[in-house]
Amino acid sequence: MGEVRAARRGRGVSVGLDRDRIVAAARGLDPATITVQAVADALGVDRKAVTYHVSGREGLLQLLADDAFTTRFEVVEVPADADWQTGLRLIAASMRDILLGAGAAVSHIRFDPSTRAAALRPAEIVLAALVDAGFDEATAVRAIALVADVAMAHARGVLLNARAGGHPQRAELHEALSTMDAAASPYLRRIDDTGFSTFDEEQFAFDLDVIIGGLQARLAAQ
Repeated sequence: MGEVRAARRGRGVSVGLDRDRIVAAARGLDPATITVQAVADALGVDRKAVTYHVSGREGLLQLLADDAFTTRFEVVEVPADADWQTGLRLIAASMRDILLGAGAAVSHIRFDPSTRAAALRPAEIVLAALVDAGFDEATAVRAIALVADVAMAHARGVLLNARAGGHPQRAELHEALSTMDAAASPYLRRIDDTGFSTFDEEQFAFDLDVIIGGLQARLAAQ
């Protein structure tokens, strides 16, 4: 038998709710279909008690996304003795996996003080490794920002590609090619025909290899 919900409480302004209770209830719901009413029902309270803390569905998704990012990043472990290459890969993979775990809420993650704070500890370790290897601090920060951006872009691409109909860019490419002469763009046509995907693990590994290779070349040229 399913869990018995608490009897619905009155219409008080917040009926003792706080954001932690709202997030706890929202975690058990599908982000793709979540609503304020669904969270209120799960908590056994009136909808207005939830909207006292979150401004509708968008605010709820943002709260859920920020929670998913911070709670999962807080347990990311970068060994203190890791070299900078390993550290960058760990940060990138951790962020990518966390964003994929956020699912439909990924586009609502804000990189504000609350989410950034969760990433400070692993970032500090990787920054130290980069500086110890000979990079200046500005370059070290830019390197971490770059792998974070790649992780974000890759995660969003994977989630878009998983939707019905696939990633919209694939459909746009196919449509554009269909309006062109058959002899035009032979490489793009072969890619389109084979269904080649850039939304897989191989692409993510390729992205990181290129970044790290570029950083190694930059370091060697100093």
